[in-house]
Amino acid sequence: MTSILIHSNSAASFTGYGVQVALLAARLADDGHDVAISATYGHPAGNGMGSWTTPSGKRIKVYPSWMLVSGEDVMYAHARQHFGANEGWIICLLDVWSLKGDQVNEFNLIAWAPVDHDPVPPIVTDFFERAPSALPLAMSLHGQGEYLRAGIDADYIPLAVDTGVYKPTFEATIEGQTVTGRQFLQLPDGAFVVGVTGMNKDMNDRKNFAVVLQAFAEFHRNHPNAILNIHTDRRGTASGLDLVEMAQACGIPETALSWTNQYAYIIGFPPILMALMYTAFDVFVSLGSEGFGVPVIEAQACGVPVVVSDFTSHPELVGAGWKVDGDRTWDGPSKSWYIRPHVGKVVEALEEAYTADLVDLQDRARQFAKQYDADYVYETFWRPYLARVTDTRPPADKLLMDDVAVLVPCMKRPGNVARLVGSFNATNDGTASLYYVCDVDDVEQIEAVEAAGAKWIPANGGTSFAAKINEGYLQTGESWLFVTGDDVEFTDGWIEAARMLSDRYDVIGTNDSEPGRVRNPKVAAGIHADHFFVRRSYVDDEGSSLEGPGVVLAEAYYHFYGDVELIQLAKALGKFTPCLDSRVIHHHPGYDGREDLREADPVYMHAVEFSEMDAIAFRRRAPLIEQRKTVARDIWAAA
Repeated sequence: MTSILIHSNSAASFTGYGVQVALLAARLADDGHDVAISATYGHPAGNGMGSWTTPSGKRIKVYPSWMLVSGEDVMYAHARQHFGANEGWIICLLDVWSLKGDQVNEFNLIAWAPVDHDPVPPIVTDFFERAPSALPLAMSLHGQGEYLRAGIDADYIPLAVDTGVYKPTFEATIEGQTVTGRQFLQLPDGAFVVGVTGMNKDMNDRKNFAVVLQAFAEFHRNHPNAILNIHTDRRGTASGLDLVEMAQACGIPETALSWTNQYAYIIGFPPILMALMYTAFDVFVSLGSEGFGVPVIEAQACGVPVVVSDFTSHPELVGAGWKVDGDRTWDGPSKSWYIRPHVGKVVEALEEAYTADLVDLQDRARQFAKQYDADYVYETFWRPYLARVTDTRPPADKLLMDDVAVLVPCMKRPGNVARLVGSFNATNDGTASLYYVCDVDDVEQIEAVEAAGAKWIPANGGTSFAAKINEGYLQTGESWLFVTGDDVEFTDGWIEAARMLSDRYDVIGTNDSEPGRVRNPKVAAGIHADHFFVRRSYVDDEGSSLEGPGVVLAEAYYHFYGDVELIQLAKALGKFTPCLDSRVIHHHPGYDGREDLREADPVYMHAVEFSEMDAIAFRRRAPLIEQRKTVARDIWAAA
């Protein structure tokens, strides 16, 4: 059991984040975790300690908010109260840039944060620089890709919907009376209904209501039976836009507009009424720049096709519908881009929806939405993720590490040899063997290796870092490999510490920092590893890269991202653990604070020439990691 504090909207609120908290908190509690909620909204200060009851009857504590919208002024106090003397985890579901304080590194924190721009804004990356111990968790594949492009090693868990509630709902009982969705919304049965939802609280119109209204105005001129149903605050009283005024300016007749009852909107629509509303639509439109876009999935779960902006997370959320492009719009405060879809493209999409086979699209939409079902997301993503990050170790069922081949690809840096070999000889407990992998024409390098009394292997397979590691794997026989660079220094206990974990894991990351001096913050936080142990049988049977069995590192990369792919894949398969007590110091150019050393190292700069190409390769390959995890899970379930 793990003690968990979810910091976000209260589960009792009908906000988007509130619904997500309710779905996750209930499943965590049912799974045996000690869960509480630190409310940023929905349980204000002065109400004392609250509680929320899960569908299965479990009561979860709800701590109140205080003065700051982010809740940071009281979050850490709530965490100390909830965790007590035990170690716990905070899951923050909010915009991480709103967390400004310096206490964040004192806690185990998972930042489940949206990326609703392209690229990820500096205010978001700045947070992870200030809080290197925080674990980045993307809620969309777009977000994960943008994090990775910014050098942030993020995991991915999507937001979810309750498909037991969000399903085709043609009628419901309201105050003792059974009504259809169209009766509930006061819409004629013969109308073609275009539905829109979204918070109307941004004067910069991030939801693109202006585009929706202009497009509908043109569409309605061709189809007088069309009605636009808008589920939002129509007057923008919470610092938003006056949409009634905007609709009039677009020339939309009042008879073609249907607004949600404003009092009911303020109180909050329960999910069953939201499902009734969605089912009454013929097509649902969402044109904003979203970190995820839950309504897009909710609508499809109800069998309704969607029209979305072809930007940020939206494209990955469409199983039945249309994607429209547009022009990028600069968001000055965030220093990144939104999108403003083309009005004409939206009209074209609505025209296609008007003549589409909506029955066929309904089935496609529902099938697609199932992959975001709350139970499926919890079982597929949350349970293995929490087991890994909270170090709930798998059973000890493997042989302990008893022999290691240390593989050192090298190229024209003979000056690094003495430090590496000397430290290796001084710290080796007798179970490791050192092998340099050299280009056969790199005479000075080979002479330095031989002068130090070390062995070397000819790089017959290629000159890249990955090719040399794969060659070393083929030409050695030890049961474990240690993959490292030639600019490292071994310290006492580096192999003994890793051995303690080798009966449970196939990939073990080392710590590249000196005590009191961080080199790579992601490595020091245990979320990545530049140098690592890999069990040979794992490479033999499964492959530690996406290339499959018999390949250690993917040769799709020249130098960068091969380690990222290996670590990410091992994480996805539950085979990775960091071992921060195993220190192999990385004397990487620039890690000592002198960036000019990067320029002074021609070998490093040669690798940098290929860095963008490597980054592109990884972005294309990253979705395959999730695919490998899914296949592995299905095989395990079948067995």
